[in-house]
Amino acid sequence: MRYMVKEDYFKPNGTIFFFMGGEGTILSPTTNVSNIMLTKSYINELAQRYGGYLIHSEHRYYGESKATKSLDVKSLKYLTVPQAMADVAVLIRFLKENTTYFGESKVFLVGGSYSGFMVPWFAKLYPNLIDLGWGSSAPFQFKTELRGFYSKVFKLLLKIGGKKCHNTIVHGFKALKADLNKHNTTKLIEMNICGFDHTKDEKVFNLFERLTKVVGTLVQYGNKIGILKACEEISKTSLSLYLKKQLNGVSTKCYDSISSLKSLRDVRYTTDSDFWLDMCLDAFGHKFSYCYIDRKVKDTDRNFEDLQNRESFRRVFLTQPELDAWSVTKVRKHNWTYILKGATHCEDLLASTENDKPSIKALKTHIDHEVQKLQHERQLN
Repeated sequence: MRYMVKEDYFKPNGTIFFFMGGEGTILSPTTNVSNIMLTKSYINELAQRYGGYLIHSEHRYYGESKATKSLDVKSLKYLTVPQAMADVAVLIRFLKENTTYFGESKVFLVGGSYSGFMVPWFAKLYPNLIDLGWGSSAPFQFKTELRGFYSKVFKLLLKIGGKKCHNTIVHGFKALKADLNKHNTTKLIEMNICGFDHTKDEKVFNLFERLTKVVGTLVQYGNKIGILKACEEISKTSLSLYLKKQLNGVSTKCYDSISSLKSLRDVRYTTDSDFWLDMCLDAFGHKFSYCYIDRKVKDTDRNFEDLQNRESFRRVFLTQPELDAWSVTKVRKHNWTYILKGATHCEDLLASTENDKPSIKALKTHIDHEVQKLQHERQLN
């Protein structure tokens, strides 16, 4: 497993601020997630304030952390949440073996979105390896088919972007679907999409999932300014040109919809067994039937049933932003659950600013207090 560290503020036996990577590389040239978590996050502030050690781990099968060379189904059996958490446990134990620097260090485990839901699960499986936790914007109640996600996306788009932007995008998708039904591929050419068979229903479904994901990503990760800027761009040009830009960037090569599905096999294997049922059979074969996936989803959900009765879970912060499409999954409430009014997906993880929402300020004040308590507990020992 690959990981990155920041030792600038570290004092021996200071708190380990451990951010668990999710479904992506820690060195993405586009998202630059690791740079944010190690330099522009709230845990970076805490590490600086309290002499902490920052670490960002990479999830197995993403980036350079490949357990096998192949991404076939036989190899992907090693891509599971319990195995990913076991990797984190091994790394924490490895650090703690260095008693000179980490022998008395407390561990503050943090995750966002997908990796956020691993935090309370990790606390259940490895209570002796975590002293404090924070699961930001994570889905905590699992369903076999989460149809409500995109309904929430478009409701938020309407609320933030306005009626004109919402209707332009909705009508744009409807027009594209109508054109494909008539075998009119003009808009596909305009979006520079190739490798696509519009005569096969499953291929059309896959394409629309990818295109709507562009809008989902905009709403999920974009703030109000970003969403309004995208709406303005769509209004001045067209939905097709906006989608083309998001799919291809500045590249002049066509967007190969078939190859893109193959390149996302690791993401689909990690997440589709919970959500995108209709695509699993096509991507992974007949083993991934509705019954098989439904059983796996229920098995996952059962892991969270008794968390509130565990001492380790009581020391895990859970947050759910109001303007987050994943809020359809509902956060599991306890004394350290925060519903962040006016906040977007994982916004609470970012560095503090004078414009932080009151709900985020309250959360960060509470987290700071608990980190101080960790420092005090270490000093008493």
